[in-house]
Amino acid sequence: MVLPSSDRSSRSTAAVVHACRSSSMRSRQTYDEDDMFADSRMSFGDHIEELRKHLWRAIYGVLFFCVIGFVLDQVGDAVGMDYLGIGRPLMKIIQAPVEQAIVEFDEKNYQRIKKDAENNPETKAALDPKPITLLLSREARAKLLGVPTEQIVEGIEIETSYKPLELMENQRQADRLLRRKALTTLSAQEAMMTYFKVTVIAGLVLASPWVFWQIWSFIAKGLYPNEKRYVYWAIGPSTGLFIAGVLVCQFLVMPRAVAGLLWFNDFLGLTPDLRLNEWLSLAIMMPIVFGLSFETPLIMVVLQKLGIMTPEDFKKKRKYAWFGLAVFAMVITPTGDALTMLYLWLPMVALYESGIWVCKLLPGAVEEELDVDVPRSEDLIEV
Repeated sequence: MVLPSSDRSSRSTAAVVHACRSSSMRSRQTYDEDDMFADSRMSFGDHIEELRKHLWRAIYGVLFFCVIGFVLDQVGDAVGMDYLGIGRPLMKIIQAPVEQAIVEFDEKNYQRIKKDAENNPETKAALDPKPITLLLSREARAKLLGVPTEQIVEGIEIETSYKPLELMENQRQADRLLRRKALTTLSAQEAMMTYFKVTVIAGLVLASPWVFWQIWSFIAKGLYPNEKRYVYWAIGPSTGLFIAGVLVCQFLVMPRAVAGLLWFNDFLGLTPDLRLNEWLSLAIMMPIVFGLSFETPLIMVVLQKLGIMTPEDFKKKRKYAWFGLAVFAMVITPTGDALTMLYLWLPMVALYESGIWVCKLLPGAVEEELDVDVPRSEDLIEV
């Protein structure tokens, strides 16, 4: 049986299409042996599912450390060990700079009053010894003499005097031992919410290696070996710089910054009343800002590795960089005062200069990997 030419043509076309589809399917099922992503290829939905799995693992890690923190805080409070726990010891560390600054602030006020008393006649007259009559009751007199109360007929009056300045000093020393905490709360729930906030942040910090590992486990599957090598190279320096920034802020900057801020209260004749929640926001934000700002040398090295900047470029643009760092420090510091801005700007300038030195020691990405001479942008001639 002979088919019409049109039918034969349509059947041959269908056969060719079927063969092409089969070949395409076989090619999709056959992976290149040199394909580094063969084991990690998956659909978009599978990628979302994999991301969800890693995120939940990270959340479980944070919750684990938060629960451990709550439990250890309760145990430390029960056994009377203030350093045992996570949230409570961390709150004491956060409160330490401001409490010390308040003590120094009170000491300066007391010394100023003493100085005014010596120079101001009216103040000096008010602080002169004042007469006072003390009534010694029968019971107190018997106790003082060590005899039964029945042998004492009546109490006696004692004429004496007191010095207001010495009384003020004694009261100040008593307040230092028995005074309320330097930080106050304005609501019943503020202390509880602040404690929970500190504990959750501490749990997040302690769980950060686990969280970063989960994020890295998801991202690393799509990176080339050389890209992974750059990440591994940056982990150590970035962690060290961040921790250095946090330590510098906590132990060097914060005490001086608080003292500087309290100086304005003294300058304006105001009595500071520091709130726990407001101070906590400042005490947590400032170390994070300093830690991130200390990453300046690493950012400079990354720009050099990407071929965007060179050590010579950093040198030529030094004055612009210093000005930009000053603007950044002015904007990013929560307090907004010039003293705290200088405490951040000066280390960043020093880190910028050290970053130039580090960039000189490390070759650029293009020169290191390709070993070819790449013309600079200024040397290119437009045609």
